[in-house]
Amino acid sequence: MHLNTTSSLYQLGYLMSEFHLPSANSVLPEAENLSNGSGLGSIPPNEEDLDVNTDIYSKVMVTIVYLVLFLLGTVGNSITAYTLVRKKSLQNLQSTVHYHLASLAFSDLLIFLLCMPIELYNFIWVHHPWAFGNDVCKCYYFLRDACTYATSLNIASLSVERYMAICHPFKAKSIMSRSRTKKFISCIWVASFLLAIPMILIMGEIYRIPQDPDSLVCTQIVDDSTLKIAIQLRVSSLSPLRRGLAIFNAYDSEIS
Repeated sequence: MHLNTTSSLYQLGYLMSEFHLPSANSVLPEAENLSNGSGLGSIPPNEEDLDVNTDIYSKVMVTIVYLVLFLLGTVGNSITAYTLVRKKSLQNLQSTVHYHLASLAFSDLLIFLLCMPIELYNFIWVHHPWAFGNDVCKCYYFLRDACTYATSLNIASLSVERYMAICHPFKAKSIMSRSRTKKFISCIWVASFLLAIPMILIMGEIYRIPQDPDSLVCTQIVDDSTLKIAIQLRVSSLSPLRRGLAIFNAYDSEIS
């Protein structure tokens, strides 16, 4: 009953947010653009950048889609998590698949409960000013990316677990034990949070028009060079995953 709508939700929210977020080339983080010592950056005035040409019909349609996804995702994942936690028959199964499903349901629930309301309010209806503060701005992007990474890695680990259980059932009982599965899922969450850390440094509040409090938005606050470094750090952090896949492939070829 698990509803995996995170990928489509992420893409939909990303496309909608692109209507008002500035491009990387337009952000100027120099010290002289700090406004009144508030610690918030500002860029040259451009009122047209704040105007979002989204008619009310489109907003209503997107809101309906969001509400449907929110209800289905929240109810479905909540039932999944409750069933996996409370049902003793599932906990006594030899298979460890319920650990992966519980982790997957939890990551999706975080996106639905923490990210969707902010996207719906401040990215679709009220584009500016940003109403939740600088900390929430950073945490929003951090949690959104962390949960997205966790969902993707949970699906990948579940696929590997099912492959081992079907193709190598006897080896799977010793390799995919409950204790190892719990440790592996914990590593997935740690890796997801580490991969999302650059968003805390990249995103933040910024005034699109100096001295205009209504122009405050939550967007990228670093220049292109810093953004490239953050991307390189993310890519390099995937190296242990690539080595792990290589080890798994080598081990799989030996037991085949």
